[in-house]
Amino acid sequence: MKKITITLIALILISSITQAQCFREGALAAVDDPVDYPVEGTAFLRFETDGTKQVIFADDFATVQGIELRVFLTTTERLDQGGTEIEVTTEPLQDDNGGQDMNDPITGMKVFDVPDSVNLSDFSYIIIQCVQADVLWGRATLGENQGADCATLAIEDRAFDAVNITPNPMKDQFSIAGLTTQNNDITIYDVVGKQVHNQQNITNQTIYVPTLKAGIYIMTISSGDQKTTRKLIVQ
Repeated sequence: MKKITITLIALILISSITQAQCFREGALAAVDDPVDYPVEGTAFLRFETDGTKQVIFADDFATVQGIELRVFLTTTERLDQGGTEIEVTTEPLQDDNGGQDMNDPITGMKVFDVPDSVNLSDFSYIIIQCVQADVLWGRATLGENQGADCATLAIEDRAFDAVNITPNPMKDQFSIAGLTTQNNDITIYDVVGKQVHNQQNITNQTIYVPTLKAGIYIMTISSGDQKTTRKLIVQ
């Protein structure tokens, strides 16, 4: 009976990923303390044709409870290394008993929604961070795009490779340089994915954002079917 149950779960997961149309996969592993805080399982960044964007820990995910474990998409191997990072958890991970008991395991599939502003190619890592203890709990390095419709869902942003944002950190304005496309739009989101600024028909120019409070923001620059994501820091 147990083998049948495991097989059914595996088939459901494979079916779910197949229907997702495009995804990137990585193996989760502990980083700072693999002996005391082991982490294992498969992680996916998954995009669906209906617009759904999710980070998924597969059914083989397993770790132990920590002090406020949270999940991030990042461009660097660790947080706070000057790259772009965005949290996909809305609350700390719960253990199997629905709490924060350090003696309890955390196992099974976990699903986290990803903001609409994220491109499939924007991030390289999924990170589990023990926030209060400042410990890199676990990390998955995302691989290449897989799926039937990746050409539609994961548009490359090579047109924006030369774009430079200065200053960053900034106070109430920043300049964009290196744009080579026409009809560029920018949208700025806070860390929970709420849109806080939008501006259309941008060229290489200075952008004024005096209403933004101090903090970290995610900005998308788009032109037609091309899009890139950058981190903004307001002092």
